[in-house]
Parts: sequence; C-alpha cells; structure tokens
Amino acid sequence: MTQRSDGGAAEVVERPEAGRFELDFPGGQAFALYRSDGDRIVVTHTEVPAAFNGRGLGSQLAEGIFRIARVSGRRVVPRCSFVAAWAHRHPDYRDVLA
Repeated sequence: MTQRSDGGAAEVVERPEAGRFELDFPGGQAFALYRSDGDRIVVTHTEVPAAFNGRGLGSQLAEGIFRIARVSGRRVVPRCSFVAAWAHRHPDYRDVLA
C-alpha cells in the first residue's frame, strides 16, 4: 500500500516494498530508509542530493514521514540524526515519536 503525506506541491510517498519514503522534485529525489517494527517506523538514513541541500527538501521529507505515521497510527523512531533533529525542532509532532 502506498501512502502519501497531505500537503505541499511535492508529496512524500511511502514505498514499503523498498523500505523507503521518497520525495520526487524537479531534478531529483530525496529519500529516507526505514524498517518497520510492529507499529513503529525506524528511520535509519535520509538523503538529499548535494546539489539541492539548503532548500528545505530534507525537512519536507521528514514532515511527510511524520504525517504518514500519524495518519496510519504508527510512531517514528528517528535513528537518523537529521530526522531526530527535525523532530526536536517540531514539538507539534511529539505525539508521533515512539
């Protein structure tokens, strides 16, 4: 099943068969690797192409992951330092943290 976040021009898409969340945008793709652990999404790595750093794409990816988790009743375990830092800066998603 593919789930999408609910905002913005570009959408974060969950690809469970690949263990990835993806954000396609003109010129590239950002992604986050994860594994499922029951009702938990363990995010282990995020990547944004270097040429697109500083444009907020990583934050858009992180927010999409948290939105998808919230809608699906799952919780996020941020094992990736970027996602952990993003979650710390966005306490409105604290309810989604495992």
